[in-house]
Amino acid sequence: MKTIYRLFVLGLFTWTIISCVPNGAEYVDELDIVYTNHDQTYDFQSKGTFALPDKVIKIDFENAPDDPDWEPEFVDPVYANAILETTRTNMRNLGYTEVDKSANPDLIILASALQTDQIFYYYDWWYWQWWYPGWGPGWGWWYPGYYPPQVGRIRTGSVFLQMTDPNNQSPTDKIPVVWSGVINGLFEGSDNSINQRITTTINQAFDQSPYLAK
Repeated sequence: MKTIYRLFVLGLFTWTIISCVPNGAEYVDELDIVYTNHDQTYDFQSKGTFALPDKVIKIDFENAPDDPDWEPEFVDPVYANAILETTRTNMRNLGYTEVDKSANPDLIILASALQTDQIFYYYDWWYWQWWYPGWGPGWGWWYPGYYPPQVGRIRTGSVFLQMTDPNNQSPTDKIPVVWSGVINGLFEGSDNSINQRITTTINQAFDQSPYLAK
């Protein structure tokens, strides 16, 4: 029986954001939100390598997999490439070396996207069973030392980054998520505008996480 791990995304209501701007938001990028959280006891400086999938999964609440060979739907490469390349560049700039998932990386970063209007954000671990190395029965997510992000509402277009430690499973085979980032309000506007905002907001997620630097 698959266990659902719900990740409630924390942020601000739209009226709160708009109230910070004298006459309300004039441009869509003024409503973008970047939220990060991490395990404060985790020693990021002791880690040196990371792996990154070449795709971004698209969360679908309606189609649960029954086939063990099932793969999720993926985000259009036009946007996925910007998400992955910006994440990769930030990790390298922080002093980490990218390796293949088969090379026993210290960290694995998983990117997903949600294109809907919900008051909660969650998805099951099996979205990653097609890629995550060494996946086995009973494995799942856990968040040591901190709570997953929680918010009142997610507008259409959110990106979720999970930094996991594949070599530090719990006794119950849960994979620790040591850092997470939520970026809200992305997939609106032209392709160039969206990609520019993806780059800006992912950079912001890493900028506001100085503890990741080696």
